[in-house]
Amino acid sequence: MPKKVPIEKRYLEMHGTSWRVTITVPEAVRGIIGKSRLRHDLGTDSLRQANLIKGRYVERFRAQICSALAAVGDKRRELDREACELAKWKASATRHPGSVDPWQWEVWRECVGQRAAEIRGEGAIWHQDLPSEEGDDEGPSEGWEFLPRSIERGNYFLQVANGNATPVDARHAEYLAEKDGKLQARTLADDARAMRFLLQWLSAESIPSALESITKRRAHEFAKALPVIADVGPATANKYLSRLSSYWQWLAQKTDSAAVNPWYGVALGGARPRNDEKERGFTNGEVARLLSGPATPHMHDLMMLGALTGARLDVIVDLRVEDVSSGAIQFEARKRETCDRLVPIHPDLRPVLERRCAGKKPSDDLFPEWPPVKKVGSMRERSFKASNNFTDYRRSVGVDDVVPGHRRSLVNFHSFRRWFITRLKHAGVEQDMVSALVGHKQGSITLDIYSDGELLEIAAEAIGRLRIPGLNGEPIVEPRVLRVRRPRT
Repeated sequence: MPKKVPIEKRYLEMHGTSWRVTITVPEAVRGIIGKSRLRHDLGTDSLRQANLIKGRYVERFRAQICSALAAVGDKRRELDREACELAKWKASATRHPGSVDPWQWEVWRECVGQRAAEIRGEGAIWHQDLPSEEGDDEGPSEGWEFLPRSIERGNYFLQVANGNATPVDARHAEYLAEKDGKLQARTLADDARAMRFLLQWLSAESIPSALESITKRRAHEFAKALPVIADVGPATANKYLSRLSSYWQWLAQKTDSAAVNPWYGVALGGARPRNDEKERGFTNGEVARLLSGPATPHMHDLMMLGALTGARLDVIVDLRVEDVSSGAIQFEARKRETCDRLVPIHPDLRPVLERRCAGKKPSDDLFPEWPPVKKVGSMRERSFKASNNFTDYRRSVGVDDVVPGHRRSLVNFHSFRRWFITRLKHAGVEQDMVSALVGHKQGSITLDIYSDGELLEIAAEAIGRLRIPGLNGEPIVEPRVLRVRRPRT
């Protein structure tokens, strides 16, 4: 079991009198990168400052490692494609034996055998005194010493070419393409990560990366190793396992090799988080600190929208001028929401929206500071940069809640949504109206684009009960909440 590193020291180590960033290079790409670890001295002995500035170096090192892993993966995928094409020819020739001449079979066998021999020979070393095998009385002799990993890869190539094995990710790109537009970008990114972690584990365990190799027992073994491989908690690991299960369900319609889903029922158990370890809403004091701090104008506007609409970050960043009317904002349906919804504009939000809409066309972005991702094939959402910028700002003004052993802070941009919901309830707004404003399913009220004027007036009155803490010099008071806290051990 690897030593657990406190979250505040993750990717950091003390070198002399200053902290430095350090990331381990996976064994598979150490030959490409030329190092077993990537390091950069941060020039500070302050752990707090080191945590604030380490991010860009961590991202740079990760990109370098991902690029090297992609190079290794591309070579493996090329061999898999080659073997799959040979397997397709054999399958077709077997189904239609009359259309294939005997000499074509000889060419196929020669091609498969020669290619497998080339793969087995990769990295082989010539020895003048090759060690004699057990029972060989002739003593040492000259010859080639083959690498075990190359022998495994050559044998695997033979299995795939003969139709006895199917590469795990042979149709994953097709799966992602089919799901594009049906699943959120972050879910597709989880699919890609889950497959990458699975292939990484199979390689480390010297298990052929074939569908036929994934048994129920191996699925459970991978699940146990996943938190360490991916550096995530049980909840995130279970999300990746769920994505693999979805891929197998899709594959079952395409190939008999995936007829049995080994991921069904495979999940990590774990203690449920205590109440004081769950992600939470901001306090009034934290909202005041965030909105009164040295934020950029566009970050301040983003936070105002989050606090006074309860909308999710990705929906806010995607807003266009045409989504804003004189009385309400139309938010696009996301997650389990079935229709777009209207949220009345809070009086304190009107100046922000008027300034953002001034001089723009209806199709223009409300937040051009965070444009859509331009990289073709990227599965990052448009809100990715905004989220990172907010996290950096939040930490800079001292709004954080880190629990040892948790990767994420207990507060994030979604905490504005939680604050919005809680403060409306404290202001006496009925649960059905709160649910309608934030797009929750439960409740009998729906604030869709066909809502009548009277309902929107009631919703506007409910929204108007919100007060931004300290905005007009008012005292910042926290609601009294009965909470029992257990001492952390």
